Amino acid sequence: MFRLVGEGREMDGSGGRRDQAAAGPPGLFGREAEIERLRLFVGRIGQGGGEPLLLSGDPGVGKTSLLDEAAAIATGSGTRVLRATGSQFEAEVSFASLHQLLHPCAAKLTSLSPLHAQALNVALYLGEGSPPAPLLVAGAVLALLQQAAGERPLLLIVDDLPWLDRASALVLGMVARRLTGLPVALLAASRTGESSFFDQGDLPVTRVEPLSEQAAAALLAGRYPAMTARVRRRLIDDAQGNPLALLELPVSLGDPSRAVAGALPATLPLSQRLQKTFISRIQALPSSVFELLLLAVLDGTGELRLIRELATDRGGEGLGPAERAGLVRADESTEQLAFRHPLIRSAIEAWSTSGQRRRAHAELAAHLADRPERHAWHLAEATEEPDERVAALLQQVAHTNLRRGDSVGAVTELLRAAELSPSGKGRSERLAEAAYLGSIVTGDIRDAPRLLEQARRAHPGPGGPLSTAVAGAYHLLHGDGDIDTAHRLLTTAIGELDDPRDARSKVLIEALYTLLMICFFGGRAELWPPLHTIVDGLVPRPPQLLAILSKTFSDPARLTPAM
Repeated sequence: MFRLVGEGREMDGSGGRRDQAAAGPPGLFGREAEIERLRLFVGRIGQGGGEPLLLSGDPGVGKTSLLDEAAAIATGSGTRVLRATGSQFEAEVSFASLHQLLHPCAAKLTSLSPLHAQALNVALYLGEGSPPAPLLVAGAVLALLQQAAGERPLLLIVDDLPWLDRASALVLGMVARRLTGLPVALLAASRTGESSFFDQGDLPVTRVEPLSEQAAAALLAGRYPAMTARVRRRLIDDAQGNPLALLELPVSLGDPSRAVAGALPATLPLSQRLQKTFISRIQALPSSVFELLLLAVLDGTGELRLIRELATDRGGEGLGPAERAGLVRADESTEQLAFRHPLIRSAIEAWSTSGQRRRAHAELAAHLADRPERHAWHLAEATEEPDERVAALLQQVAHTNLRRGDSVGAVTELLRAAELSPSGKGRSERLAEAAYLGSIVTGDIRDAPRLLEQARRAHPGPGGPLSTAVAGAYHLLHGDGDIDTAHRLLTTAIGELDDPRDARSKVLIEALYTLLMICFFGGRAELWPPLHTIVDGLVPRPPQLLAILSKTFSDPARLTPAM
């Protein structure tokens, strides 16, 4: 197995690519060894190579350009390419990257076993059901890839590993180690030193290094043949072999400056220079094009059809000026709009005003009225003042995502719904539910105390939401280990309910399961009677599992057959 380590999308998509008009045939400068490795890698796929190859390096070093080169090599040899790119805006959405990668193969789901088909239908947001276990999803993905590879070999390309959502990263990490013998291979890229949920484990790493001085000089000479040797020398020293910096720094200088060394700016940190360069190119766009790009950034899905529909509704020039400026690339084969570098997204959002962002979210919400989840989220982001209707819509989306297994997304949506709640009671209930989900469903109790305190302040006094007590008790049990306080908190909260006997109340049943855990871990007989009293009094009847566990856990010896 191989592994190459680097990062970032190049501004012009080249990462050191030869300019055809200025330097003859296309290609990458100084990347002969990496390209040869990629040719060998792609050539083995049809022979059951099944080896992951991971590219790692600094931002702008040319990893994305190498991925593009590999895709071209694979396509030319008859290998089918499936691509996905991790997105900052979808990092909290479970299986978002997996959906992006496998969506072109959705028609093959019908050829899978019912178990695998159901798992992928839920994971890929094609249907509802119980959240599938990661191991089951990984098995289903392997089965789907095997079916798809029956027609021709497959190359899976995944860019920006650190931005993969946790669920996709976990599944792809398992899949990567189980491709041996299949005509399928995984090629991925990641920034050096960036942590991710993708398990790189013992996979070998090959680093994508900066360009040599000779290659950097050739790149500048090919792209800017009129540049003087003195200016070229300054830029080579400044860029330190980073292809993106070599290509982009001269753009900010203007044509006359490229021939005069004295016109070059003082040395600045690379990230600041690039950010400045991106913003200057964004400033040059017509306002209608900038607004369209802002819509694409805030949408976050890269759905090309959506952006084109919005452009048609608005009139104007569409994406053409942005494509000609090298800011975006429309990929017709995948119907995705790709930004040439992640910093372009950041620069567009940074250059926009809060009013522009709200208007863009409102436009997206109106256009996505038939997609409830995205409609509600954009509507929430477009709303300044508390609004119960919007808060309720977002809460519904949270519950839908929870049913799909996206508990992290559900917590995020509940917190935003709490911000939009006009009443203290509604805000308190949503904060408490977020604390409850964060503690019990995701297992992350770090934010629970802060959220519970906010819930208490939003609606002080007795009669607060039971979810608050459940989350608080869970935090006490797994954080401080204070059994007695957790027990007292829950039994008191249940006793204050208008109807503490309603077996149909989901939050009451969850509270009783939490109380059962508290009694069990407490290990003292006096903790159990309040639980038994409440469970026995449930109407119309307690859930069978709860009734059995409350008796079994409190007196396991009584229900154990005599030896």
